[in-house]
Amino acid sequence: MSTDFLVTRLFGCGLGRVESTITTMIIEIVRANEHHITELGNLWMEFMRYSHEIDPVFTPHDGTIPIFIKEYLHPAMEAENSLVLVALDEGNVVGYSYSLIIETSNLEDRVKYGCIHDLFITVAHRRKGIGEKMLGEIMKWFYSNDIHRIELDVIAQNQVASSFWKKHGFRDFKRTLYRHL
Repeated sequence: MSTDFLVTRLFGCGLGRVESTITTMIIEIVRANEHHITELGNLWMEFMRYSHEIDPVFTPHDGTIPIFIKEYLHPAMEAENSLVLVALDEGNVVGYSYSLIIETSNLEDRVKYGCIHDLFITVAHRRKGIGEKMLGEIMKWFYSNDIHRIELDVIAQNQVASSFWKKHGFRDFKRTLYRHL
């Protein structure tokens, strides 16, 4: 799964346009493996710090990266019903996603569905189509597993994420309310 991006900047001036140097960035979207673990842990911490700026409930504790890797990342990478992807720029992890299939329940009249648990692109690589390409790979995986509904959660105040998901056809389904005691 490889995606080529061509970035061209055009500058306006009084006599016409001047084209700048063309930069080619090749981003690969691949299934995460053991080689990516350390970078995934660091990117997850960046994701948590970003989320913390939106809502302090997401404050990461010191030493949480090993816990994240052991209790969350490794099981997700090994499970048949989940997909962990990384976006690589020259071999460096610049984004990741974690998606899973939720099986049906005897308590609800629902069919199995897909859940996008995380999709995060490092700040320096945003707005370059990487999230969109990653979402495309996630959707292909869900479709190949006979999944026809995808759900996800977004922090209510995260306007960047809300805009991204709405742009790609997602709409409000439910709300989680809270109260401090």
